[in-house]
Amino acid sequence: MIGAERGQALVEFALVLPVLLVVALAIAELSTIGVARLALEHAAAEGARTAALTNDDQLVRASISAAAAPLDGSQVDVVIDPPQSQRGSDPRGTLIHVRLRYAVAAPVSFIGLPGLVVRGEAARLMEWTP
Repeated sequence: MIGAERGQALVEFALVLPVLLVVALAIAELSTIGVARLALEHAAAEGARTAALTNDDQLVRASISAAAAPLDGSQVDVVIDPPQSQRGSDPRGTLIHVRLRYAVAAPVSFIGLPGLVVRGEAARLMEWTP
């Protein structure tokens, strides 16, 4: 009788194990997406702050790359609106939008699923004076 019960427990474990693995994988993927989202929001805020204080898009991109620390800064797509060339000679009061995108690879991308795109956005008024 004990051997039959032990066999039943093994079968139940074999049935439950795939479900537990899928739940663990989902938790890991959600945490990766959450970290990416928080990093992008922080990097966008730092980029908008840098833009408002310096009016230099190269410094903005450098501060975004540094602030997106857990992510690969070279893989972050940065859009600064309006670009530096369209802000005029006295850009004070101009609203600067910084939009970021980052592709997070799907855990089962080997079967052809696309990655998820995470976005971050921030805006600040230009304070820089020439």
